[in-house]
Amino acid sequence: MQAGQACAGCGAWPTILRPYTARAMPEPSDLDRSAVRRQFDRRSSHPAAADFLLREIEGRMLERLELIRLEPACMLDLGCGFGQGLARLGERWPGAVRIGVDLSVRRLARARQQSAPADPGWLRTLMGRFAAAPAGRPGARTAPVAYLAGDAHALPLASGCADLIWSNLMLHWLDDVPAAIAEWHRVIRPDGLLMFSALGVDTLVELRRAGAALPQLPDMHDIGDALVKSGFADPVMDTERLTITWRDASTLFTDLRALGGDARHTRARGLATPRRRAAVLETLPARLSDAPGAPMPITFEVIYGHAWCAARKPRADGYAPIEFRPARPTSRP
Repeated sequence: MQAGQACAGCGAWPTILRPYTARAMPEPSDLDRSAVRRQFDRRSSHPAAADFLLREIEGRMLERLELIRLEPACMLDLGCGFGQGLARLGERWPGAVRIGVDLSVRRLARARQQSAPADPGWLRTLMGRFAAAPAGRPGARTAPVAYLAGDAHALPLASGCADLIWSNLMLHWLDDVPAAIAEWHRVIRPDGLLMFSALGVDTLVELRRAGAALPQLPDMHDIGDALVKSGFADPVMDTERLTITWRDASTLFTDLRALGGDARHTRARGLATPRRRAAVLETLPARLSDAPGAPMPITFEVIYGHAWCAARKPRADGYAPIEFRPARPTSRP
């Protein structure tokens, strides 16, 4: 937790494994894509405020990655933010090309300040949608790092350019998850790995019960269906519930806003008056805690998932490649 935050403790419930089956289509998202960008642009001047959750989930994802055999030549971080995730991946695979994509231009500006600029020629090749992206050099001492402003629904990248697509707590900010996952399948190479985390439907359930208007969050089953439909193979999904407690309502609001504000189309316009804010802060502890002065528990349902791109990847036009190999000579008796 952050310095100065009144936290009584952080604990995790056991991981809940759920097989997913076909479900009815979810309701259309109410997220406003331009509002999502503005929310994170506004928070770019305070990069550490939301790190208590982002870095915790990042560490748990890296632990899961240790169980997977993979030697990527090119890694893509979707929703890279200030580049912390790319830095951690670079520590593990220093010779791999690293690409960070984020919707917020201001966040990318801060990330670029901490890394050497990529070669313009290499970057143009990388961004050619129909060009073969350059492979990294496993074992090299250094490899290029690039940060690109882009939409995860329509990436400015060449098809089949990444061996590893990594995304930490970004997917729940997408207004069209199936379209985005289909786009990720376009840019991943055959035998490549997609690994992600997202906040699920039970996140902030205590605030919803208290009457807070919050954005719709994805369901694990719907994400699994989108992975299968887009062509990813062998998806593995599970959820974990983290309970984080706060003692101060004002700090609670500050920390949650650092994770992202209200980006719904139906969000209230304008700012809350000081009187209304004071009233909410005064009454909220009684709604969230069992006794006066007791800590306020808030639930975060974290969805983890990974899936592979098949070795024989269908083409973007729907046709499947066919190979003709010469028949082996038969031995005569």
